[in-house]
Amino acid sequence: MLMERALRRLSVGQRVGLIIALLLAPLATLSAVSVAVLNQQEMAFRDSVEESLHTLLPLTALEQLLDRALVDELEAQSHESVPDFASLTENIDHSFTTVEMAGSSPDLLLDRLTAAQHAWAQAKPSVQHLIEQVTRASAGDDLAAAELSRKELQEAIRDVRDAREHLAAAVRARYERAAAMRHRQLHWLLFGWAGTLLAAALMISVVLRSILRPIRELGSSARRFAAGDMSARLQVRGRDELSTLAEQFNAMAIYWEQTHREVLAEATEDALTGLPNRRRILALLSSELETHRDNQRPVAVLMIDLNDFKAINDGFGHAAGDDALVWVTRRMRECLRQGDHLGRLGGDEFLAVLPDTTQAQAHELASHMTALVAAAAARETARPTIGVGIAGAPEHGRQPGTLLAQADVELYASKQRTKAGRGDDLAQRRRAEPGTQKPH
Repeated sequence: MLMERALRRLSVGQRVGLIIALLLAPLATLSAVSVAVLNQQEMAFRDSVEESLHTLLPLTALEQLLDRALVDELEAQSHESVPDFASLTENIDHSFTTVEMAGSSPDLLLDRLTAAQHAWAQAKPSVQHLIEQVTRASAGDDLAAAELSRKELQEAIRDVRDAREHLAAAVRARYERAAAMRHRQLHWLLFGWAGTLLAAALMISVVLRSILRPIRELGSSARRFAAGDMSARLQVRGRDELSTLAEQFNAMAIYWEQTHREVLAEATEDALTGLPNRRRILALLSSELETHRDNQRPVAVLMIDLNDFKAINDGFGHAAGDDALVWVTRRMRECLRQGDHLGRLGGDEFLAVLPDTTQAQAHELASHMTALVAAAAARETARPTIGVGIAGAPEHGRQPGTLLAQADVELYASKQRTKAGRGDDLAQRRRAEPGTQKPH
C-alpha cells in the first residue's frame, strides 16, 4: 500500500517508463553477466584441455617409447635412430614444475600430485640410466649394450606408467572440480535469472496495480452511477492523471446528484407548499392500496377542498391566496398522524392518504381537522376553511380511481350541506331581525 501510494505520485507515463526499465535493465544486466560467465567457462575449459595435453603427453610418449624399446630390444644397438629420451625427460620435469606452480589451486588434489611426483622420481633414474646405456650403445660400447636388460626396461616402464596414472588422476580431479564449479556457476546464474525476473515481475505488478486499480475503481463507480446510485464516489490517493480524473468524477457526481435531487423534487414536490404533488400523492395512494391487498389492512382517503378560496384571491390578491395555501397546509399537517400522507392535487384541492384507518377513524380525523382549521381561520384574516370528502378501502373499492371518485362525491355532498346550512342560518337571522315579519 505504501509503495502504491508512492507510485501514485508519479505520472502514468513515468510509471510506464519504470515498467520498461524494470524489464530491460535486469535483462541487459543478466545477459552481460551470462556472456561473461560463459566466456570465462569456455576459456577455462580450453585451458584445461591444453593443460591436460601438455602435462600428460610427455609421459605418455615416454611410456610408448619404452614399450617399443622393450619389444624391439633397443633397435638403437643396430645403429638405428635413438629416441630423444633426454628431451622427453626435460618436458616431463617442466610439466611437473608447471603443475606445482598451480598447486595452491583448490581444484588440484595434492595427494595425487605428490604420488605422481614420487612415481616420476622413481622412474627418472631408470630412464636416465637407460639414456646412458643407449648412448653408449650408439657409440659402439658392446659391453654397455649388453648391460641393457629387459628387467630395467620393465621397471622404467612401470615407474613411468605409475607417474602418468597419478598425474592423470590429479589432472582429472582438477578438471572435475573445475567442471563442478562451472556447473555451480551455471546454477547460480539460473537462480539469478529466476530471482531477478521474479523481483522485476513483483515490481511490475505493483506498478501495474497502481495504474489498473484506480481504473477499475473508476469503472465500478461509473457503473454504480449509471445504475442510479448518485452517492458513488472515488477515493483520491495521489497526484497523477488518474487522481485528477477521480477528482473530476467526484465533482461531476456531486453536481449530478444535486441536479437529480432538484429535478426529483420538482417532479414530485409542490413548489409552494412543499407537499407531494399530484403525481407523487397518487403514487403513494397506489402503494398503500397494494399493501392493503397484501395484508387486508384498511386504507382511507380524504379529499380536501378550500372554502371561499376564490374570494381570498379576488379580495386580497394572489399573494394572499398563496399565503393562505401555505397556512392551511400547516394546519392540516398538525392534524395528521405519523405515517399519513398529505399531497396537493392542484389549485385548492388536497388529498390525504391514511393507512390502517377505518371509516370511523377517518370521519373522526376529518371532523377534528375541519374544526381546527375553522377555529384558526376565525382568529385571522384571509384564511379559508375546508371541506372534506371521505372514502375507504375496502368499503368503496380497492382502485385509486374508485376511491377518488367516491371521495369527490362525498366532498361535493359535504359542500352542499355546508351551503344549505349557511342558507338556513341566513334565513333565520333575517327572520330574527326587526321589521322583517309580515303583519297579521
